[in-house]
This record gives sequence, structure tokens and C-alpha cells, in this order.
Amino acid sequence: MKKELLLPKTVLYTLILINLVFNFVIIFFKIPSLDISLAAGKVLIYIGLFSSFIASMVLIVDVFTNHINGRYLWTLAFLFSGGFIGFFYLRSRDYYLKSGNL
Repeated sequence: MKKELLLPKTVLYTLILINLVFNFVIIFFKIPSLDISLAAGKVLIYIGLFSSFIASMVLIVDVFTNHINGRYLWTLAFLFSGGFIGFFYLRSRDYYLKSGNL
């Protein structure tokens, strides 16, 4: 029996995109060179981290409630990638649900 996600897929895609924009782009560019104050830059980084945390936790809960094969590896991937791997999981979620141990 397939259980639904805690948040809709579009919201999770948005959270992953926010994570990428605010965290990974800030890593490659200096905050003052983007004409962003240091305090505002820190707020953007915290927003990115929070969105990454929410997306990762929702995906981890989904992997364990649906008994997906390799759930521990998926959990490590979500935690170490900051939710970015969650994009690939969401795209092929139906395939993993069919091949899961239900």
C-alpha cells in the first residue's frame, strides 16, 4: 500500500531548489560581491539550510513508511547531500514504490 508524501511533490521540489540557490550558489560567490549585506546573506543561508532540513526529513519519513529497498542508503544520501538527491528520488518514486518490500 502506497502512502502519500507529507508534503506535495511541488513543495518538495521548491524546497530543494531554494536549498540549491541559497546554499550552493553562496558557496561559490562571496556575499559582499553580490551586493548583499552580511546579515542578509546569513539569513539566506539559514533559509536554505532550513529548507534542506525539511525536504530531507519528509523524504526520510517517506522512505521508511513505504519500506523502500535500500532505505538506509537513501537516508544517508538525503542527509549528506542536503536533500539534493531527493530530487532524483522524487522523479522515480513510483518505480521505487513498485519494487519495494510491501
